[in-house]
Amino acid sequence: MTRPTVAIVDPFSTGAQLAPEFARRGWQAIALLSTGDVPAEFRRGFRPEHYAAVLDASAGTDVTTQLRAARPAHVITGSEWGVHTADELAERLGLPGNGTALSHCRRDKFAMAERLRAQGVAAAASLAAQDVAEILSWADAEGHWPLVVKPLASAGSDAVAICENAAQARKAFERIHGQTNQMGGFNDRVLAQELLVGEQYFVNSVSRDGKHFIHEIWREQRTSVDGAVVYDYQDLLPPGGAVQRALTAYVSQVLDALGIAHGPAHAEVMLTARGPVLIEIGARLEGSVTSRGPRAATGHSQVSLTVDAYTDPARFSRLPGTDYQLLKHLRVVVLIASRGGRIAAAPLDELRRLPSYLCGSTDALQPGAPVHRTVDLFTSPGHLYLLGDDLDQVERDYRQVRRLEHESLYAGDAEGRLAS
Repeated sequence: MTRPTVAIVDPFSTGAQLAPEFARRGWQAIALLSTGDVPAEFRRGFRPEHYAAVLDASAGTDVTTQLRAARPAHVITGSEWGVHTADELAERLGLPGNGTALSHCRRDKFAMAERLRAQGVAAAASLAAQDVAEILSWADAEGHWPLVVKPLASAGSDAVAICENAAQARKAFERIHGQTNQMGGFNDRVLAQELLVGEQYFVNSVSRDGKHFIHEIWREQRTSVDGAVVYDYQDLLPPGGAVQRALTAYVSQVLDALGIAHGPAHAEVMLTARGPVLIEIGARLEGSVTSRGPRAATGHSQVSLTVDAYTDPARFSRLPGTDYQLLKHLRVVVLIASRGGRIAAAPLDELRRLPSYLCGSTDALQPGAPVHRTVDLFTSPGHLYLLGDDLDQVERDYRQVRRLEHESLYAGDAEGRLAS
């Protein structure tokens, strides 16, 4: 008997974990590569042997006939790069999907905010500009100083800058405009947005036929390095509090407004004095996630829930919609290198032996590996999960990570020995 088939467009980053999860449910996967613009660090987890076939459309080849012959039950995206193509192919093949009518609003952050506003959902004041003079005039006229300047369609805090004045806005604009962003797109316009003030959260969801399951709410901490915004850490919150209920209700409105009826989504939301306001959302899995962490803390992960939604909709429909379980405290720590250097073996070993250390991309870090000064998620040396019953222990281990970074983690030589 032929196994049911799913086609995964650009299964990179966290999306590389989808095919093995589908295989555990008795499904086979086809990989469809839509672009050659994916940075090498995101391609590393891609394993062609996990797929029944690999279709390469990155040179513009139309693979619709080949895909139709494989008779997939679903075409889904494996990463941000595949969102448009997955929408198009699912629609073309008459399969469940989010459709193409609002695809642009799910990638372009200005169109995203405008769509929310048109649907009566709170959104940040935004401007898409081809000239920095437009941004300066808008900020002066609307009173939007300080403001945020960033690419229209990228991820991982790529080139995001908080600008206090015109000089900083010009510098940020020049850094972005006319350049290729981390998603491989050309920045022909630049996004300016009001600076949202409040506490920042990540909200992860999986949807099927318009039913949304909010399964992770993270309180996020970021920090600033010379005006660049970098990730610090995120704590997974228990469900059921007033903040969690407000975020769940708001993100459900966002998903509906943007037509995200199927599949995973990763939202970044600021809880402001006027309530939750979207920073941005991706109609795909949260990137650069090691699923072992969320699974250990809640019993499931966004990857496993996504596969549930496609392979067992009856089971997915019985999920509570909002109240996930929090079995243990979980913190994601994003490494921040204040300077370039190389990984030193001894402090790396000490980091991995911390009492609450579970796993992370740090598992693959090699002594002697070069690191660059961290200015965004793409230049971070990696991330790790701290898991425990004791929140105080998690906090102590977090501080130990930062101490190791400050003192010695990046002070190795080419062999990983501590430089004298």
